Amino acid sequence: MTVHRSKLKKNLQNIAEFLTQTEIVFYCLFWLMVLVVVGTIAQRYVGLFQAQQQYFSSFILWLGPVPLPGGYTTLGVIFINLVFFLIFKSVWKKENLGIIITHLGVLLLLVGSFLTAGFSTEGSMVIQEGDTSNFVRDYHKVELVVRDTSPEGHDQETNFSQGWLKPGSVLKTDLLPFKIQVLSFCKNCDPIRRNQPADSAYRGFAKNFDLAPLPLDKEDERNRAGLFFKIEGADALANGTYALLEFMPVAQTLRVGGKIYELEIRRARTYLPFRIHLIDFEKQIYPGTNKARSYKSVVTLIDEGIQQRSVIQMNQPLRYKNYTFFQASFIEGNGQETTVLAVVKNVGRLFPYISSLVMCIGLLVHLLIQVPKLIFKAKSR
Repeated sequence: MTVHRSKLKKNLQNIAEFLTQTEIVFYCLFWLMVLVVVGTIAQRYVGLFQAQQQYFSSFILWLGPVPLPGGYTTLGVIFINLVFFLIFKSVWKKENLGIIITHLGVLLLLVGSFLTAGFSTEGSMVIQEGDTSNFVRDYHKVELVVRDTSPEGHDQETNFSQGWLKPGSVLKTDLLPFKIQVLSFCKNCDPIRRNQPADSAYRGFAKNFDLAPLPLDKEDERNRAGLFFKIEGADALANGTYALLEFMPVAQTLRVGGKIYELEIRRARTYLPFRIHLIDFEKQIYPGTNKARSYKSVVTLIDEGIQQRSVIQMNQPLRYKNYTFFQASFIEGNGQETTVLAVVKNVGRLFPYISSLVMCIGLLVHLLIQVPKLIFKAKSR
């Protein structure tokens, strides 16, 4: 038993010794440079979002059948190496204080990047002049919405996120008197009119149209998601196969138990704990052209009785409760001006500033400790 424990302890020491090697950071940084170069080139062919997902926001990068470490894996290895270096290497000495502080700053920077990657969101808020909004549309993810229009004065929505829209999935909840079986889902597709109507099992839009998958557009916002699904557990007139297409002008409806349900596939929404009211949208154009020179939104932020008037324009965002609102674009038409705000929630946005300050302090402390030693050595020669 003692021999077994001794052997286990030795193996753990060998693993710890291996994970503290500085060569690991060197090779990881080199691989990160390769990912940055290749990922940047790939943006031209697959677009910014797809390149980011494939090269940087991934644990495994598949080069054909060959698996390679992605951005998440590489940064994780660097983080583990720094932690083991601080714990197991003999650096806990007064003369190494600057090095320790600098390493802690790097660890803070990595923690911030993990928080940003895992919990940050981005999307857009579209508001017409005089209107108020409290939700953000995601740039990349979609959701299936089943809307019960029967309640007086409001609609009751049941939402299924994109992760549930996998072929074979059965979506059911006590709020709905029927089940939804997902038959197929595509992130980008095009409607094709059938030569002749499908059989009686198909309902609504699916009876006259099929959905043809398309390659993903380089601009992810242009992709148009589509869904084929089957309704089960309702009455004979409602049961059947349906199809939904993003940006459909008319929602798919079905009547079950005297209630009317609307089904829609749309960009996923995040509802905010406050509201934004657009007071006025102002645009200035270059003389003699229709090209916008600058534009800004005058808004009121409403939160539990608090009303805060703000101006959102270039280099002047609005920040509130970890959300940042940027002036991104605008829409004009039918005599109505509409602002488009880019909304970012970044829970780790302060970490780069804090970690940079900590690393600067660490380097300064290291210089203050080492410079007198160098001066003393120079004088003693």
